[in-house]
Amino acid sequence: MQHHSGVEKKYFINPSPVRVAYNTVSSTFPDLLAQHDPDFVLHIGMAGGRDCYSLETRAHRDGYRIKDVDDSDGFSCGELVWKREGVPDCLLVHWDEDDVLRRWEQGVERGLVERGFLTSGPVPAGAVASSKGPTGPIKSIWGTVNTQHAPSRAEENKKKGVVKLSRDAGRFLCEFALFESLSCRWADAMRYQRPVTTDAAPPQSPTSSAPPTESGGTAPSSVASEEEAQDSSERTTPHHHHRRRRRDLALDRLGKVAFLHVPGWTGVEDVKRGAMIAEEAILALVASWEDGYRRDRKAKLAVQLSAPLRDDARKFTSQNSEIDTGTETATATATPAAIEAEVDAAPTVAVVRGEVTLMNGVGVGIEDLGRVKWRS
Repeated sequence: MQHHSGVEKKYFINPSPVRVAYNTVSSTFPDLLAQHDPDFVLHIGMAGGRDCYSLETRAHRDGYRIKDVDDSDGFSCGELVWKREGVPDCLLVHWDEDDVLRRWEQGVERGLVERGFLTSGPVPAGAVASSKGPTGPIKSIWGTVNTQHAPSRAEENKKKGVVKLSRDAGRFLCEFALFESLSCRWADAMRYQRPVTTDAAPPQSPTSSAPPTESGGTAPSSVASEEEAQDSSERTTPHHHHRRRRRDLALDRLGKVAFLHVPGWTGVEDVKRGAMIAEEAILALVASWEDGYRRDRKAKLAVQLSAPLRDDARKFTSQNSEIDTGTETATATATPAAIEAEVDAAPTVAVVRGEVTLMNGVGVGIEDLGRVKWRS
């Protein structure tokens, strides 16, 4: 995939779905991260109760009570382990929500037009060959023949092309997978930070320049790199340069994780539209990060201080939202059919290597994306 800077990015997708079991996720994802050393992680999963595509913005440590395919909950391999490791109870993505959503919306709007989803009349001959997108020539969903596209279908495609953000990934395998990846990134970053040894370190104020960790975390009042504690004579050694590079990577990758929830539409046109929307999500995430955009620190503090979340229906979906119903209610009302739907959409993991690396999951259009769009 070609980035707008002209730098080629490599994307690798895990070829097989990840079993819908908490233990499988907790054992598989760290191994994949260690094996591929990705820069960016993307999960894709199906949310059958939603009518829009949504990027999750946070994940929780506790409350995974819905049983998986092994009739197990997420306590022993998730919550218990994370609490022992000191992981905060809520981890946030670190990409800029507003900027990513803006880029994503613009990309999807452009993609719907360029790829023929909004065509209300015959597709002009040669339009396919002359159209180009960020990843190369665009092939219309209608092929190379003139095909009548009814206005009602154009409206449906526009309605089904809505993209939003989400604060509730569901407290099942999808959110569990997102928290697993976020916690791995968090743990990597924390390895390179330690409290400064002083007689009396002042508490961190909300206006301090040192960023908080995440909601529920006990951020040190002051942190220093392990490199700064080393003797200056060691700073020119290859070992030092390697550690410094690993530290910089770990700190840069903190929160560099995303989860895309896709609706449960399975028609041919739905799959092709979903593939385009997923591709635009990746382009938006990567471009925003590389252009220097990061999550607003005030948003982190709002979560950390348990401030009420601003309700923005245009930006955030409220479907399947635990913010409105509460975790217990959401768990109690989860029907076997709903659980089976998520089981059928088993979160897969895909890894991308290079300057940008991804992990993703199964969902509408993921096979098409894997074979055609992302391989380089």
